[in-house]
Amino acid sequence: MNETKSTETENLKSIGEVAEATALSTETIRVWERRYGRPVPVRLPSGHRRYRDSDICWLRRIGEALARGHRPGKVIPLDDESLDALIADDVDRGEADPELTAMLDMVRTSDEARLRQALMREIERVGPRAFITDVVAPLSTAVGRLWADGELEIRQEHFATEILEDLLRQLRESMPEEAARPIVLLTTLPGEVHRLGLQMAAAMVALAEARPSLLGNETPLEEIAAAVEDIDADSVCISVSLATAGVATDRELGRLRKLIPTATPIVVGGQGARGGRRGPRGITWIEDLNAFEAWIRESLADE
Repeated sequence: MNETKSTETENLKSIGEVAEATALSTETIRVWERRYGRPVPVRLPSGHRRYRDSDICWLRRIGEALARGHRPGKVIPLDDESLDALIADDVDRGEADPELTAMLDMVRTSDEARLRQALMREIERVGPRAFITDVVAPLSTAVGRLWADGELEIRQEHFATEILEDLLRQLRESMPEEAARPIVLLTTLPGEVHRLGLQMAAAMVALAEARPSLLGNETPLEEIAAAVEDIDADSVCISVSLATAGVATDRELGRLRKLIPTATPIVVGGQGARGGRRGPRGITWIEDLNAFEAWIRESLADE
């Protein structure tokens, strides 16, 4: 009996570990506990809070709902079934697509050779543009959703991301020489660790015969502003994931808007930009890659 209790305690997570696993701050988790009574931590004899793996999965789902524009007071009290129903319309898990299902199985088993071969076949079959919008985008969304549901481990999510990023870089390198202008600076805000959205956006910029300039992820606001001046960027693209979308990101975007000349457009895309988001003024929110492509081509027409 004591051994069982010991094992259960070892599987519990501290609030810091939960914050790292869910991309939520420890303060946010504590506020939700006080205000809404969830999550409900396990109290150790020492008085410290500890959390179950099921709490992590639930918090990830709540974060996904918030990133899609729902308020904490609406989603936190929901049971699991109602929460799933609330965000189901915004998410395509792709189980009905046999090709996507097969690729997800390759991700689960970390079968690099087969996954690369399958993806290369798709590039040849559908071409670069459809590969990005119809293969990479839904696959990355499905991987992220399965990770949020606890059906994939972080190593498997990283495995898939690295392969997709590698192929997208190769795809860009195989395209005709990039145009001199317009220049689109692509980056993420501080705290945003996800890079795949940048690679997809950069490939779309190159396909539209514009020039992508990747600054990487987690870039300080002042450095983004300095880079705009250094390369004389015509526009700035910020990628926001579900993990970081929310009020804090909106505040950072508002600060960035003040640092960059008003004549330089700022466009925000990624899964965290979906769901009818309305952020700071002077910023364009793009919900998907098709809309992003249209925005690029419209910008080209203005050049």
